Amino acid sequence: MDKIITIFGSGESNLKSSFYTETEELGKTLAENGFVICCGGYGGTMEAVCKGAKSAGGKTIGITIDYPGSKPNKYVDENVVMPNWVERLMELIAIGDAYVVLKGGSGTLVEISSVIEMMNKKIMKEKLMVFYGGFWKDVIKTLKNDPQHLHKIIKSNIIFASNLKEILNSLKSL
Repeated sequence: MDKIITIFGSGESNLKSSFYTETEELGKTLAENGFVICCGGYGGTMEAVCKGAKSAGGKTIGITIDYPGSKPNKYVDENVVMPNWVERLMELIAIGDAYVVLKGGSGTLVEISSVIEMMNKKIMKEKLMVFYGGFWKDVIKTLKNDPQHLHKIIKSNIIFASNLKEILNSLKSL
């Protein structure tokens, strides 16, 4: 059975930006190595990663919301429609065997925080989170200061990768 990698990142991205191109390459690389891509299913980095995966013949899953006028990007193979934002978030987390986290905004921050807190409270099993680049380093550094168990959770499950090869090497352990 193929492992599903949930990608967290911004819904906003310039189609001509280098980050969009890098994210597209991420999707392609993961698909070439047998991973299924899961994401929020809309535009920005979600579209880029799905586009890359499709260019390599990979499978993509979008988790969207039942909202008027809302539709997934054209690179989503399987669209899972959830009734609201909270259930969408929970499905994005539940479906992933591991996560790749890209730069993003407050929505991405909620996704990161939810995964870490659910592992911390043992609501879910611990899963690998690979952060691409250093965008979230200060946030994770702050969370490590938690006097409870977060330091251990973070040390055991979070990796920062500076390139696609490092991401792939981290995920191959799944």
